[in-house]
Amino acid sequence: MKFLKPKKISISKLKKEADIAFSRYIRARDKHICFTCGRKMEGNKSQCGHFVPRQYNSTRYDIRNNNCQCYACNMLYNGQPDIYALNLQKKYGDGIIKELNALRRQVKQWQPRELEELKKLYEDKLKLLDE
Repeated sequence: MKFLKPKKISISKLKKEADIAFSRYIRARDKHICFTCGRKMEGNKSQCGHFVPRQYNSTRYDIRNNNCQCYACNMLYNGQPDIYALNLQKKYGDGIIKELNALRRQVKQWQPRELEELKKLYEDKLKLLDE
């Protein structure tokens, strides 16, 4: 009798699952109000915008780097980087842009366990917001 090893889930699949949980949390945290234009949206119409792009793992799940945005601001206007930066400074103080840009240069390789923990963390935080 042959025993099958449990199939390992790829990092990319785990990252996608963590991204979904994180995005849902950020949009709910921000009450589906666009960070750059102030437009209120229905939940499924909002997006999770990033100041430092998601390709930089070190800031990918940093809640300061991510805020709710409408489709127009996030996609059509390339995230409205100038307005986004000004709003980050209002929210977190003058050093935030420098700090996020410094973090972006740090190399981060996600481990499967870390991504699983992030997914669970943001699913739990979302549940708390819904209560």
